Amino acid sequence: MSEGDIDQGQLDRLFTSALEAAVARIEKDGHFFPLIFELRASGVIHNLAVLDLAPINGKEEVQDRLATLLRPRAESGKIHAAAIITHRPDEKTFCVQMRASNYSQNIEVPFKIGIEGLIKRRRRVTLGDFSASEAANAIF
Repeated sequence: MSEGDIDQGQLDRLFTSALEAAVARIEKDGHFFPLIFELRASGVIHNLAVLDLAPINGKEEVQDRLATLLRPRAESGKIHAAAIITHRPDEKTFCVQMRASNYSQNIEVPFKIGIEGLIKRRRRVTLGDFSASEAANAIF
């Protein structure tokens, strides 16, 4: 592995952090806005809150805008990997965009939402089989 490359264990931790947060948001609220997690150079995983005030041209997708925001962090070496997770309510899937200098895949995670409890009703997410596909890397 060259400098800046991350190993499978680090990718797994980043993916798990993003997916667990998405499941928690769906179970709590039934929806969420895109979530961003980054693996910093120190090895710590952070969730980012983004306030994007740039004008919207209507052609860029959310993932493109987030990649543009993350690119300088990657170029400076502050982060070694990133995960952008989005919710596709129509398809009942999560899409986790995993990016590092040596890795770039989109992982689709189908899910079902069930309701538990008689008095205090709670949503419960059940995940389906994951599928991964190669993707362009606009961050690293």
